[in-house]
Amino acid sequence: MTYVCGWFVSFFLFELAAVPLILLEQRFTMLVVVYTGIVIAVLSLSLWQGRSLWKCYYGELCALREMPGLVKLGWVVFFLLVLFQMAYAVLYEYYDGDDAYYIAVSVLTEEFDTMYMRDTYTGYIYPLDARHAFSPTPVYQAWLSRLSGIAPAAVAHSVLAPVWLMFMYCIYGQIGNRLLWNRKNYKPLFMILVAIWFMYGNISLYTAETFAMTRTWQGKGLMAGMVIPGMFLCLLYLAQERVSQGMWMLFICVCLSAVFATSIAFMLIPTITGIASVLIGSCKKSMRSALEIFLCCTPCLLLAVCYLVMR
Repeated sequence: MTYVCGWFVSFFLFELAAVPLILLEQRFTMLVVVYTGIVIAVLSLSLWQGRSLWKCYYGELCALREMPGLVKLGWVVFFLLVLFQMAYAVLYEYYDGDDAYYIAVSVLTEEFDTMYMRDTYTGYIYPLDARHAFSPTPVYQAWLSRLSGIAPAAVAHSVLAPVWLMFMYCIYGQIGNRLLWNRKNYKPLFMILVAIWFMYGNISLYTAETFAMTRTWQGKGLMAGMVIPGMFLCLLYLAQERVSQGMWMLFICVCLSAVFATSIAFMLIPTITGIASVLIGSCKKSMRSALEIFLCCTPCLLLAVCYLVMR
């Protein structure tokens, strides 16, 4: 869960840092300096505030010895399936047509030190692309490229493809942890079924399984594979009688991470949140709970207003 939260917090912070600088037509180098400073500050604070968690992690590792043998075998099978998928995603990488935009934006951002100011197909100077300026996933990949020294295309295809695939399975693992909270021994079976489902879900070009396996690094793949399951995970916890403050914060981060991934989020996230707030509010018989859940997508709605103004 710490790993899942870390990714969504990083997307949330990048969205807050990048969008104003993109709209102000600032240099990419300035964003690199600002966001890297934010990451270092947040990392330092997190390591200090969470220093007591290391004992909890050690306790979890010690608890693995007490698992039944069949459960351990199930986890071994699941991790072998995931490792196979990660290796397959790198060794048999799929060059999707949308890479002509996504990868090109990352390359142009890194090479010319501009953000959404050049045409992706010609490289010529171009007015600010307001349509994509609010969803800076390619700029995030350019930031990773600048820090690592690895080419943007290699960052997307050879680094993020397997890393974000593992990130996706971590989210589904937490969903299984919540759904099977009183049947922990069935969790590896749940995860094996999910892994097999994703392996054989390529029934068309537009399924979430196809996006996860062939274009995880693209904004749409991030949305389908990680953000929507992340919202479902948060809503499972928000439906409880008692909700921790951290879960509310994570839900806000996930909602804004959807905008980070794709501009479709301006319509999709308020719709999902609105339906969920009605259902959870009805279940709890509390108008306040429904209103609190819907208010979590306020940052998304504010960015949608800015998007309409820029358009």
